[in-house]
Amino acid sequence: MTEQPSNLSAPRKPGRFILWLLVAMLACMAWFFFALLLRSLNPLVPRPHPFQPPEMAAVQYAKTDMVGNLGGIPVTIPQHFANYVEYEGDPGWGEKRKGPMPERTHASRLNSFGFKVRLPDMAGLSSREMWKDRNSYTIYNTPWIRVRLTSGNFYFGDGFLDRQASYLERWKVDGNGLAWERYEPINEPFHGLTVYVPTGTDPKTQRPYREGLHAEDVFLHRTADGKVDAYIRCSNRPHEAAPCTQAFSMEPGMEAAVDVSYRRGLLPQWRQIQTDVSRLIWSFKAAEGSSSTRQ
Repeated sequence: MTEQPSNLSAPRKPGRFILWLLVAMLACMAWFFFALLLRSLNPLVPRPHPFQPPEMAAVQYAKTDMVGNLGGIPVTIPQHFANYVEYEGDPGWGEKRKGPMPERTHASRLNSFGFKVRLPDMAGLSSREMWKDRNSYTIYNTPWIRVRLTSGNFYFGDGFLDRQASYLERWKVDGNGLAWERYEPINEPFHGLTVYVPTGTDPKTQRPYREGLHAEDVFLHRTADGKVDAYIRCSNRPHEAAPCTQAFSMEPGMEAAVDVSYRRGLLPQWRQIQTDVSRLIWSFKAAEGSSSTRQ
């Protein structure tokens, strides 16, 4: 008598998997068309990212001016400059708040926040007209830049730019570091900046690492006493929209770090950008004796 094969070894029918796949696809399509509908009804109103946790979505755009302590300085941040405001003790990514929202005062220590601002007038997204202006540009010609501040528990401490710059040539001393992370200065200053470029050749392509898809140049500015006060990384992609990130400190006076993101076509303006962004941040300083609170 021939033994019949067990049903346990029979392949499972893919019906249930296909059904769930179709449900997921329909849900994604429904969300996509709903987002298009919202955008068509009012293209100037910002929409929260659909996949971020509720706690993050709630602080993406402030509903009122925000108060707090930014690196030792009491500040009042205008609503349109208060995006993703995070205080010490706030829940992290994907976490939920435990207990009620605490009252915020000028003593509440800030960890981070950010905003978008337009060059050269340093105007923010304070109105429908400003949103319309921002949306009128392309990534190749936009004068809008993104600013991010970190302080409190997120602050790396004074001198973090010098420590960061020391890694550029560290491989010469200890031989460590991946090949494409090895940088050397070139004798071609750029608008007062010292330029560091990736050194060596990619053995796979036989082309310089500097020409790689993800290659970056690094630009440093040092004060008269040799301290780094601007650290800039820029993509080497050959167009005006290649991204740059400029880091600097608000010290002395405010224990906070600043990252400014902009297109590489604006790099020659790095010094004015740093000056104007610093001046804008200092303008948030609260008036003496102010005791404003926010929930």
